[in-house]
Amino acid sequence: MIEPLQQAGEYPFQETFTDLLFPLLIIGVTFVVYYGISYYMKGRIHGTDDYMVAGRTIGSFVNGSAISATWESLATFMGVVALMITVQIPFLAVWTNFLLSIPLIVILYGQTLRRLGSYTPATFCKDRYGNATSVVMALLIVFVMLMYALGQFIGLAQIAEILFGWDYTLSLFVIAALVTGYVVIAGMWGVSYNSALQFWIMFTAAFVPMMFVLNQLGSSGWFFPPLGYGDLVPEMQAANPGFFDMVYDTRWYFAMFLAMALGPVGMPHLAQRIFTSRNVEAGRKTVFWFIVVTALMFATIYAVAFAGVFWLGNEGYEIADADLDKMIFYLNFAFNGNTITGYVVAGAIAGGLSTVSGHMLAISAAVANDVIEAFELDMTSDRKTQFGYASVVAAGLVIALIALDPPAFLVVSILWAFAISAAAITPTIVLGVWSARVNRYGAIASSVVGFATVVVLSPHAFDGIGAGAEGLTASLGIDAIMIAFPLSIITFVVVSLVAERIDALGVDPAGTRSLINEMHGYPDDGTERFTSATPLIVLALLMLPILWWGVQPW
Repeated sequence: MIEPLQQAGEYPFQETFTDLLFPLLIIGVTFVVYYGISYYMKGRIHGTDDYMVAGRTIGSFVNGSAISATWESLATFMGVVALMITVQIPFLAVWTNFLLSIPLIVILYGQTLRRLGSYTPATFCKDRYGNATSVVMALLIVFVMLMYALGQFIGLAQIAEILFGWDYTLSLFVIAALVTGYVVIAGMWGVSYNSALQFWIMFTAAFVPMMFVLNQLGSSGWFFPPLGYGDLVPEMQAANPGFFDMVYDTRWYFAMFLAMALGPVGMPHLAQRIFTSRNVEAGRKTVFWFIVVTALMFATIYAVAFAGVFWLGNEGYEIADADLDKMIFYLNFAFNGNTITGYVVAGAIAGGLSTVSGHMLAISAAVANDVIEAFELDMTSDRKTQFGYASVVAAGLVIALIALDPPAFLVVSILWAFAISAAAITPTIVLGVWSARVNRYGAIASSVVGFATVVVLSPHAFDGIGAGAEGLTASLGIDAIMIAFPLSIITFVVVSLVAERIDALGVDPAGTRSLINEMHGYPDDGTERFTSATPLIVLALLMLPILWWGVQPW
């Protein structure tokens, strides 16, 4: 084995473009198409409902593709491949749990929030808990979306910086301007159709080049990359016997479920996609298409990681850990040349654009809709839509400014955002939908405790304070969810039930029952539904062993 090489240009394979003409032409054409779609869709915006949720008229196949693109992000092409190479087969636990999130949104609250006409979870919190909870939720959403979008902006800028040789600061602001421009032009209409197109650009940019790579690596199933590497498995096991081992503590896999399945449930940029469906039946079909296309994308990306490890082992190459996220580019430079790699880069950029546009719309909705509603400002629909435009521009500028000097934990900021969402946002929404006994005091206490616990116990905030294992799994920032999530649920239940018994707080569960019945589609017929405290108490008791399990040394 040769020693890892730390500087670009020193690896014994091509790292950057030697001919920029065709790559830049491919990327330029895709941007022209994105803006063309946005401009065409601009004429369909006649109010806030059109801007935020595309008039709730997006078809199931388009919506399923758009959700997949928004959900996968630039990390699919870069960071995910790097983590698959590093974590190896256990990383499938992350992907599998992540795939559960969209069906859970539909099952747990998608249909109910549609009936209330909510754009975001924070809008629901205003109706369900009141203004104070809505403000807390809007602030949490903005924070989580900023954390998520930050990685996308920097990843996009690094593609331009590393592969094209552009200055990082210039690349960052060019990317910010391009993304902000087409989000402002058409809102959810343009973003939905652009994201659907971006998914297929992402998918073909991974799938088709991998056919050529696997063929040259000697796989007989090269024509279908998701399974095409199968006959290379014996050689992989011989060269890398630990690649398929499940080596981490059981709690790490459970933490993956809490963070990666339940975290996205509270993320508005995904929920908003569900709300854009024509009706509930279309929403269900959207989930079907999401699972189908995302599964294809996941399996293809795993083939990329497999091929990368296989190729490095066969050639005797080693690369620095910091460069593992460029593996898909290295593979294509080595096997497919500049032009095809240019299309792969266009796919990576499509992943970043599709996700960050969803984040910016979610931030826009939180600021322009939720804050206005919470403070009961008197604004016309047109004025609110204009405020939404301004919020998108402001979000793009703020993210770009933060990205100039990013925090040290940037690499895992996206995963950390999932843990915060799971502990601080998801319980407030889900329990608020399914129980009339939870209230604003429990909701606020739960959100604050969940957020604070993840931040304090995360290895990225305070030195010397942490939770869970050491090394790679702890550095992902997810181990803390084993304590934060059960603690958040217990706090929610206990504070809500105690608040009922304090007359001065004015908590009246009866006043919530009609709203609960309405959101579940029942007429106000006097029937008692979702009013028992027993399910809440049982849920809180179930959280105690999980909490105890999480605080034990890993």
